[in-house]
Amino acid sequence: MYTLSPMPLKTAEAIGARVQELGQAISVEYDFDMVISVLTGSFVFTADLCRAFAQGEKNTQREIRFIKASSYGNSTVSSGELKVSGMESLDLKEKKILLVDDILDTGRTLLALVGMIKSQGAAEVRSCVLLDKPSRRQVHMEADYCGFEIDDLFVVGYGLDYSDKYRLLPDIWTLKNS
Repeated sequence: MYTLSPMPLKTAEAIGARVQELGQAISVEYDFDMVISVLTGSFVFTADLCRAFAQGEKNTQREIRFIKASSYGNSTVSSGELKVSGMESLDLKEKKILLVDDILDTGRTLLALVGMIKSQGAAEVRSCVLLDKPSRRQVHMEADYCGFEIDDLFVVGYGLDYSDKYRLLPDIWTLKNS
């Protein structure tokens, strides 16, 4: 049985402010062609991030695509086995990609996804994650853009889940084993 921590780790207000900063910085620094969002945990983050990009003709012409990647299933611990779907339908040749994911943890998922995107002919790939857990890193992988660095905690809310629950919480919470 799991319960939420007594206080949110990151409030909706703090998340909103940071996502606005990230969106503005990315739109100034990186002239990308396509956003690839890693489902399911990053769907809320991706939507808010895309709305935070500076307004202009270029931003209205950018593509947004979704892939599914999972290694957790119904557990709080990664199985180590990455399952990816949706990459096969993407035309990435010569495109500059912004890869958006929820959490950079061991680094294995993000490293594998960047490799897959490059192998399909992308001209450039930059990554943006909502949360980074550097203490959990098992491979050399850093995100180009990061919302927050956090400790090794299992978190839910703002699109993040445990067994498909808690996604709709506006804040990010720690899940505790009771």
